[in-house]
Amino acid sequence: MTMYGLRHPILAKATAIAVLTGLLAGIPAILLTFFWPVDLPTLDDLATPAEPVVIKTLLLATVWTCWTLFAGAVIAELVATARARRGRVRMPFQRLAAYLITTITVATTAPVAASRGTIPAAAVAVTPVALPSHHLTAAEPKTSEPAKPYATYVVQPRDTLWSIADKQLGDPMRYREIVALNQGRAMDDGQTFTRGDWLRPGWTLRLPGDAARKEPRSSQRTHTVRPGESLWEIAEQHLGDGKRYKEIFRLNRDRPQPGGARLTDPDVLESGWHLVLPERERDTGKADPTRHRAPSLLPTAISATRQPGHHEDASPRPTADFSPQPRRSAVCSSVVVLPEGGMMAISFAAGVAVALASARLRHRRRLPVPAVDEPISVPSLEPQAPAVRALEQSHHRSFAESEDGPPDDFELVTSAFSIDPPFMLKAGLRGEEPVSLELSGLNLALTGPGAEDCVRAIVLDLLTQADQHRAEIVIPSQDAVWWFGETITTLANHLPGLRLVATLDEAIDHLEEQFVARRRILRDQDTDDIPQLREAEPGEPLPALLLTACAADGHAYLDTLMSLGSTFGVGSVLIGRSSSGTTCDIDQDYRVAETIGPLAKELRDVTLFHMPADAVATVLHTLAVGNGMPAEPTEKPAELEVPPPSTAPQPVRFAILGAPVIEASGTPVDISGRAKALELFVLLAVYPKGLDREEICEHLWPDLEETLAGYRFHAALKDLRAALRGASGLGEKEASFIERSGKTYRIEAQRVDVDLWAFHRALADARTAADEEAKTVALEVVARLCQGRLCQGLRYDWLDQDHRWPLTVASAKALLQLGVLHERAGRNERALEVYDQACALDPDMESAARSAIRLLIDLGRADEARMRARHLKARLDALGVACSSETQALLDRMNSAPKSPVRLQTPRA
Repeated sequence: MTMYGLRHPILAKATAIAVLTGLLAGIPAILLTFFWPVDLPTLDDLATPAEPVVIKTLLLATVWTCWTLFAGAVIAELVATARARRGRVRMPFQRLAAYLITTITVATTAPVAASRGTIPAAAVAVTPVALPSHHLTAAEPKTSEPAKPYATYVVQPRDTLWSIADKQLGDPMRYREIVALNQGRAMDDGQTFTRGDWLRPGWTLRLPGDAARKEPRSSQRTHTVRPGESLWEIAEQHLGDGKRYKEIFRLNRDRPQPGGARLTDPDVLESGWHLVLPERERDTGKADPTRHRAPSLLPTAISATRQPGHHEDASPRPTADFSPQPRRSAVCSSVVVLPEGGMMAISFAAGVAVALASARLRHRRRLPVPAVDEPISVPSLEPQAPAVRALEQSHHRSFAESEDGPPDDFELVTSAFSIDPPFMLKAGLRGEEPVSLELSGLNLALTGPGAEDCVRAIVLDLLTQADQHRAEIVIPSQDAVWWFGETITTLANHLPGLRLVATLDEAIDHLEEQFVARRRILRDQDTDDIPQLREAEPGEPLPALLLTACAADGHAYLDTLMSLGSTFGVGSVLIGRSSSGTTCDIDQDYRVAETIGPLAKELRDVTLFHMPADAVATVLHTLAVGNGMPAEPTEKPAELEVPPPSTAPQPVRFAILGAPVIEASGTPVDISGRAKALELFVLLAVYPKGLDREEICEHLWPDLEETLAGYRFHAALKDLRAALRGASGLGEKEASFIERSGKTYRIEAQRVDVDLWAFHRALADARTAADEEAKTVALEVVARLCQGRLCQGLRYDWLDQDHRWPLTVASAKALLQLGVLHERAGRNERALEVYDQACALDPDMESAARSAIRLLIDLGRADEARMRARHLKARLDALGVACSSETQALLDRMNSAPKSPVRLQTPRA
């Protein structure tokens, strides 16, 4: 057991002191007591190295040398710790010295009275410590004072006296002048500046009068923010790469802007701000305009006015933190209100949408080739839980005005891959303004009737960003069960980033171990804190770390540790009180009614995001399934009742299996300018028995008041009928096209031929076919009708969630079954065409690609098989998943087969 495994910090400190004292004082004492004076070997002794006196002298020299090096390493670490700056010199034994000194300093950094046990906050005499890196607006220099013969400087995160003197005075050794000007001064947060104190972000320091002003140098490039712009767009425009938005944010963070505001959140820009731009990298090229755009998973940046941003697309690389990305929608709600009463950020809805898309992809990817005698029908899925459905619908509606519409499952999952840890916590809203807090160094305690729902929201929001070692949430098991229910213990293995421990003490032990490990990494990488390390080494797997627990009376020792939180990338949220952090009382409306602490100004009157207990179980299950928990979707065959084929000629043909096409007497009809008329036509096509007005309005205008939705319905119905009558030449008395029977509206089957209905009739014929030849004929009708996915190119919420992907699964399975039938009949070329059609319909279905690759190998077309295999492998790699065992066996067979020799024709003379 290491000393950090000890159950009490005093024991850890005592052990470290004992070891350090023993090594520094004990070794010399033993050597001087038992081996002094030293008998040096003579020249004759050196001629025979095996002499005991020679060996003894060499061993003593080695021990003294090692002790000297260790003592030097201890001195170097003590100097570095006192200066809060990592030294550049590396010595032997410095890792051991740093480990021992870290053990001592972690236990003694904050008030000595802070013991490890849980102590009532009122009983601990602790001077409140301002938490670093949390102020959404840094302290403003006081302007009411008359002009003074000194300049002022607002301390930024990671600043030291040495670095401030270097940047502002041109000589780091002039830090003594800064100390002399500020010694004993009261800072804005009530703390007193002392010579050996840590600097706190937001402090206003006095500098000598010759200090440089923090204005952009003439060599620096600047950009004036225009309405509707985001940091991503600015980075893409000026730096050639939208992913460099973080450099602009870091360079301008907390800089005063026109009007007195400051940049504190990468999502919030105001028109007219002046941003300093970093240097463009020499090799940075412009984004490839042929690449796909990564979808935005966050609300649009808040500005004075909203306008759609037009910019180059970004490739769907394995990245998508829930941070600013190219916006696909200019209008996007910042919150989601759940049917159960919860409220979450739209970025959380994006995380749930990614989990749902990932589960659908996994299900389709693993579908087997159906047997010849297997009846195929379109599956009917169980309805989603209200909270999950509301979240996915909100995510889809955030793309309402995007030309591209919401991304498909593959694009959504691939663009949601990231290795960047979340550094901002979406806390809630003040009015309509989002409020965010920095995770590093967060020391927040919540009390009151709404506290538990708010903690659930914080944990769930981080869980959607915890994959790929991006975040870790540590919770005592008893608290986790109380907040999330008994199922949390079984789901934990499928929720990346969630770490359940037995007690709060064990959670704090884990934090201490992380402090030691992260300090070692910081020293090895020559960096001062975790944010600086992440900038220098993006691939270093250091997640954002959050401890969440119940501590009704606070936990003084945890407050002690959290004074180092900003350096090591650690935060905490408690149900209870904090003596040195921020304590908020949350009322029944989830509003911060009372607050005290460093973040009091930022959180006062904020309505925090919250997740009720009624909704949390289904959301957690959705996230677990999206992360690979085995769970087949609950589905049952659904034989859609469609009208029988018409015996009379039908003047209108409506094809929706693929890109929608309307034809009247063979002539295309364009109603794209009447968007709701087209959506109404599609809706009635997928519900051939019809719907009443209320059901139609619920699908097409779910957010409108009933009377207004009714007006919109009648307007769309009138537009649709007028367009079809005008194109077909039929009058009002000859055809209505949309007939009404009682309260039900449906498509007039005698006037309109819908390909989806013929598709269902063909599937029914295949299920009841007497022999394989009859089944082949019926499935050939299915193959002829399948020209693509349902309403390809149209993005309707109700269509995506309830109809499109179940129909895609049924179509692909029918095509695979048809291919098997053709293979059995010896029609291999036709079988290959059908397999290719299935791959085009659903390129993520491994069984379809596997069937095509196998048949190509059997036909001796190994090069084509390898090309298909490379395409499949690339798609699986983009998803970050491995192929199935059946696919891997086929690929091994293909790779082991000898390649066909290349025959070269001899040129004629």
